[in-house]
Amino acid sequence: MCSQLKPGVFAKSVGERLAAVKFGGARLGNLYVWLKFFHVLGVGLFLFGHGISAVTSFAVRGRPADAATGALLRASIRSGAITYPGLLLLIVTGVWMGFAGSLWHTGWIWAAIVVLVLTLVVMGALSRHYHMARDALAKNEAGADAELERARPVPIAVVGTVAIVLLIFLMVVKPF
Repeated sequence: MCSQLKPGVFAKSVGERLAAVKFGGARLGNLYVWLKFFHVLGVGLFLFGHGISAVTSFAVRGRPADAATGALLRASIRSGAITYPGLLLLIVTGVWMGFAGSLWHTGWIWAAIVVLVLTLVVMGALSRHYHMARDALAKNEAGADAELERARPVPIAVVGTVAIVLLIFLMVVKPF
């Protein structure tokens, strides 16, 4: 019975069959489509994990530096187990897509890199008081209350929100 079929009908590999499948107009075998999928997944993981830190920064505002505050700050730090792999995934896939799509001559990809790096630096500097308060609480040292008083979650949230909006604009519109 198989001898009556055309040669090669069953010879296609799973990869070849997957490459022929279309989903929303994009071929699933296209490397760029998969890179974009994992890039967006990395963004989602990063934002989810970072959201925990953002909520914590508002939750500890005005609280005394006690055990509950220390637990919140430690939970914020533990969210890095989601945040940083997501960040790594989005950076690796973003750079890979830059090469796969020959995008390094475009201005928008360089602008996005600058926005990302500046955001990481600025938000790291603005969040230092939370890190110092967490460290002081862990060592039962005085000064945690003072560090929490110096912490300003609103500017951190504004910087993060503006950066996300700029990055989405650059990635979707590709203005230059």
